[in-house]
Amino acid sequence: MVFAPMSTAELRDLLGSAAEQADEILATLRANRSHLPVAFPGLPRRFGKDAVGGGQRLFGEATVDLDAFRTCDLVAAYLVTSLEATEEEIVDVFAHGDIEERAMLFRCLNFMPLGNTTSRLLAEALRTNIVLHLEAAMCDSNLLARSIKTGTIDGDTGNRLLLKFAFLDMDLTRALKAETHANETLSTMLQDLATEREAAGRSVWKHTYLMLGHAVCPGALGRLIGGLEHGDDGVRHAAAQGLLAMRNNNQKLQPLLAQFAQERMPREPRDNVREMLQQLATN
Repeated sequence: MVFAPMSTAELRDLLGSAAEQADEILATLRANRSHLPVAFPGLPRRFGKDAVGGGQRLFGEATVDLDAFRTCDLVAAYLVTSLEATEEEIVDVFAHGDIEERAMLFRCLNFMPLGNTTSRLLAEALRTNIVLHLEAAMCDSNLLARSIKTGTIDGDTGNRLLLKFAFLDMDLTRALKAETHANETLSTMLQDLATEREAAGRSVWKHTYLMLGHAVCPGALGRLIGGLEHGDDGVRHAAAQGLLAMRNNNQKLQPLLAQFAQERMPREPRDNVREMLQQLATN
């Protein structure tokens, strides 16, 4: 496994006043690598869990949103990348770690090359319903999208991870570029889940509409058009987004979608939804 030195240097710069303390821990670990499981538990307490801030940043092929990454996350990433921790070392810390340690290791994946460590830890994310872990593994970066695109995780694993967002009502926009990996199999799974939830009187994950728009499956068009009449503003907004995506992927649908958009526009109370309906009606 080859680490990118530039990313490690950038990580240290982001630590600011905490960099010297991080270097002290790193020196101890270099002297005795077996202390890695001992060092990790104290990072949140020593460095804090406040967001670093600074918006989205690029680290090689990785995009991370530093408004969501915590100082302890970046210290952990600085340590494992500087130490060039092996797959087995990281998996061992994960296996024996507590909730916070595992969250930090999920965040660390963003600063490491995609490989076996990535696939093994994302497989662990698939097994949990702990929101902190799922957020750390899949949100506020393009890790999930990169892992799917490169085949680091297979398509079935990618679909099931994305399905987790629907099950737990998580915000898909936090998984950067995830919508580009929409596919008919996933849309069918989301459509089935939506039908089950409606039958049980429960709300449908709003990002279902966007994903159905990007990858059409049987019933998708009807659900999206029906969503334009929903009483919830957010659902109508999501349905309009999905229809725009569907139109962009299949221009032959434009006359049909324009008809529904024109019919809905005079009755739409929300400006942001009406703007998207205008696009559907005129383009």
